[in-house]
Amino acid sequence: MPFVLVFVQAIFWILDVIQWLVFVWVILSWIVFFARQSSFRWRYKAFFHALEQIDEILTRMTMPMLRPFRRLLPPHKTAGIDWSPMLLLLAIFIIRGLIGAALTRPILVR
Repeated sequence: MPFVLVFVQAIFWILDVIQWLVFVWVILSWIVFFARQSSFRWRYKAFFHALEQIDEILTRMTMPMLRPFRRLLPPHKTAGIDWSPMLLLLAIFIIRGLIGAALTRPILVR
């Protein structure tokens, strides 16, 4: 049984990392978008370039996980809103709940 608990903790840790990557990517993509629309990109070129590079790295890290959800609900069919991060976070929440319920369920012995 201890091996199962270690395995489940590793899965929960991986899901936590994915969840935080998605949160940071969404917020940073908003910051980069609004910085592009303003004069910020011309005033602080080096900082803006660093923000773009970090955004590119996070995009490459999160895109493989978001791609299946983007196929499910493409942004051009949802009025330009990308729902894939929300769907991924919902899937993580459901997976955590299912694993937690499976571990706390009493084992019936016949």
